[in-house]
Amino acid sequence: MIDINLLRQDPDFFKKTTRDKGFDELVVDNLLRVDKKRRELLSDIGSLRARKNKLTEKDRDEGKKIKLEIKNKELEFEGIDRQYKELMLKIPNPSAPDVKVGSPEENEVLRQVGKKPQFDFEVKDHLEIGELTDTIDIKRGAKVAQSGFYYLKGDGALLELALIRFAFDKLVKHGFLPVITPNVAKERNIVGCGFQARSEKERQIYHVEGEDLDLIATAEITLVGMHTDEVFEEKDLPKTYVGFSSCYRTEAGSYGKDVRGIMRVHEFRKIEMVVFCLPEESDKWHDKLLSIEEEIWKDLEIPYRVVKMATGDLGNAAARKYDIEAWIPSQNKYREVTSTSNTTDFQARRLNIKFRRKGSLEYVHTLNGTVLAFGRAMVALYENYQNEDGSVNIPSVLRPYFNKEKIDISSK
Repeated sequence: MIDINLLRQDPDFFKKTTRDKGFDELVVDNLLRVDKKRRELLSDIGSLRARKNKLTEKDRDEGKKIKLEIKNKELEFEGIDRQYKELMLKIPNPSAPDVKVGSPEENEVLRQVGKKPQFDFEVKDHLEIGELTDTIDIKRGAKVAQSGFYYLKGDGALLELALIRFAFDKLVKHGFLPVITPNVAKERNIVGCGFQARSEKERQIYHVEGEDLDLIATAEITLVGMHTDEVFEEKDLPKTYVGFSSCYRTEAGSYGKDVRGIMRVHEFRKIEMVVFCLPEESDKWHDKLLSIEEEIWKDLEIPYRVVKMATGDLGNAAARKYDIEAWIPSQNKYREVTSTSNTTDFQARRLNIKFRRKGSLEYVHTLNGTVLAFGRAMVALYENYQNEDGSVNIPSVLRPYFNKEKIDISSK
């Protein structure tokens, strides 16, 4: 949520930043109109109450008249206030000054790291490798659930568990507190983290019918929501968490239909970093989260590139966002495997998360970053470490957790 005082002072700035992100800038004018009416009604109600308080016993008729006026004004205010809150949620977080204005096609590649593997045989994709090793079972996932769900079996399951422990150990060394979060959250937390309202399809979140609960799409929601309506002491910041959860996304729309295998699915597990910090430290923490993500992919020895998102690809909450895209040999391209965003005070305003500094309350800044999304990590590992027969070598950094050097093909 943005600061309404800043919007009142410079509406043209917010129109531009809203337009730059691909949202409807007319919402700014609508908000200003409703905000003006809302303040007028608050003033009227306050004046009427002051008049009523000055009346004596002799002014009963006048008192009844004013009481009715107050009631009518309060009813009108309820409707206007509802509109005001709805419109406030539609103003996106302005992008940072260093972010390029442009469409997703204009995202900036900052650097490429690692050498792409060279194969002297025909490259297999991760699904074919998963079938040869009997570790990824798409068909039975669809039989038991539906398309977009899958089984990991045998060494596939053990590899994901090895990745989990590898990631947690690394983040603990960086000072993050490990958390296993709920897989559901109340609507306030979903919207508070900047996801669109439940009625809007593009939000890609499953709703639990009859409950004020949604299945989460990322542990960012449950980690940030953990401190809703709380006040930190300045000395206690930053707070750094690394959370593990299952994640659920409807993946509605045609863009998901052309992705084979487990790159884009309805359910997956993910480890997510979340930071609560002082406003002046959030850019430093953003660089830190990106460096941790890069450290992981360097350890795994997977070629990747770092991409800085243009305004049209930032979404609602992020002021700045970086993606890491890993090299996927079967597609001959880089594909997104992690992202990290600085959401400044946007989420904190929505969820009322503050800190106390010199006797005054201020909103914290929040940041998030993917450590590993395991479906996509498995895709990258299977394809970059494949052998001609379909077996998969294990990166040296994972061998202490996996206890083997290779996933062999199935003998069944």
